[in-house]
Amino acid sequence: MHKVYNGFDTSKEVDATLWHEVQRVINEGTVEGLAQAKTPPSHDTMFYRELRHSNEVFSAFKVHTMGVEMAAKLLDGDGNLKPFDKWLHDVSGITSHQVGSWLRTEYDMAVIRAHAAADWREFERNKDILPNLRWMPTTSPEPESSHRRYWQMKLTLPIDDPFWNEHHPGDRWNCKCSLEATDEPVNCPDDLEPAAPHRGLENNPGKDGHTFSDRHPYFPDKCSQCFAYRKSGFRNRLKAWFTNRQKDCYNCPFIDGCLYGTEKGEIKDIKKAARQTLQGSSLSHPNFNGKIAVSRRSIDEWTNQPHIHYAEKNRMLLYIDDVLKQSKYLGPGDDKTDGNVTIHLFETSIRGDKTWIIVKEYTDGNTILYSISDSANILKSLRK
Repeated sequence: MHKVYNGFDTSKEVDATLWHEVQRVINEGTVEGLAQAKTPPSHDTMFYRELRHSNEVFSAFKVHTMGVEMAAKLLDGDGNLKPFDKWLHDVSGITSHQVGSWLRTEYDMAVIRAHAAADWREFERNKDILPNLRWMPTTSPEPESSHRRYWQMKLTLPIDDPFWNEHHPGDRWNCKCSLEATDEPVNCPDDLEPAAPHRGLENNPGKDGHTFSDRHPYFPDKCSQCFAYRKSGFRNRLKAWFTNRQKDCYNCPFIDGCLYGTEKGEIKDIKKAARQTLQGSSLSHPNFNGKIAVSRRSIDEWTNQPHIHYAEKNRMLLYIDDVLKQSKYLGPGDDKTDGNVTIHLFETSIRGDKTWIIVKEYTDGNTILYSISDSANILKSLRK
């Protein structure tokens, strides 16, 4: 509170302390929801990271909204700064709502939607056996009328039906409906008019890994209204990036840059953790012969490498064993800087963007994790 009162620029910045606290609460809801699922996706680390990242971005926009609303009440009718106690009283409704009752509601929805997302992943895995999904009755003592007709008519549709992209249990606040996989036939009236989902709940988190959609009221309607756009140092790059670009807040390198780029301790902490848990270890891939060593240089090269998803790239290092196993081995190539070195490329992705893990094999037989690249030019190194 004192930070905002003393001039913290809420239009361009997000308070790191409050951001971490809000995301902690939302993440706890996500963990609880995943644990409640019949078959938690215990080995799906990419899915976990997508949910966590979406919670971080959502929390940032929530905190930003709260800061802007509080800053708007700093001045009195004559344009003078209000006494602190007066301002504190005037913003009490905002704080009690944003970090009180509404944060609790958001936690509850994080539980519901993480549970639904985990169930969806299981439906996807079993769709060859159980190809259809049926809308099941709510467990709420006060059922909402908009969903009642779905379970009363035993609405049943294929798992790949586009209906499920925006209409599903959890698309309205405090919805407690569920889906059930079945091999029973499709049952859907031709004149079905789906109820509109609540704003911010339109997406299917089981498909995109986003707890809330970026159409939630906390998010800007367009990129030029985003706090990342107004943040100094980004403007010129953002102008080029945002030209003819559709808003996609969960896959925006500039939002990530604002959230993670200013955290001086993050890379230091990642390097420290990697040196403790990875340095001296070895990795493997089902289609690659031999072990891949992780050295101190591996860690330094990886974390120093520029990347469009810089923060996520660094975090990926801590899960490199799983990431490498799930990647696609593309084959060997020639190191343009050293003809005695063979490189090996492994293709993965970070939030939909292809990226390539680079391994170097030396003439003495040592094979080392080297770096990572977001440039497709690296593919020119592959041997034909």
